[in-house]
Amino acid sequence: MKHFCPVCNGLAALANDCPRCGQLLSDAGKLYDFYGAYSPYREIDDAKLDNGYPDRQNHQCLHTGWCPQCQEEHTIIVQEWTPAMLAQPFM
Repeated sequence: MKHFCPVCNGLAALANDCPRCGQLLSDAGKLYDFYGAYSPYREIDDAKLDNGYPDRQNHQCLHTGWCPQCQEEHTIIVQEWTPAMLAQPFM
């Protein structure tokens, strides 16, 4: 079954707090985009094969969050959705 990231596809916003100061992190994009000059053009599932995280098996998308207060970046794990999840009513 196909999985997709709700943040990358604009269906949800990244809403995580900085673990150090508690301020809301800014979404700095997918972690995969920071791997190298051509990484934004690489297939996401291909990037997941050798990044050292179990994100491919767990159907997760790794994002980078930036804390403007602490001036630090943090890796944020976003659980990917399936098309069936879109058919469920939101609560």
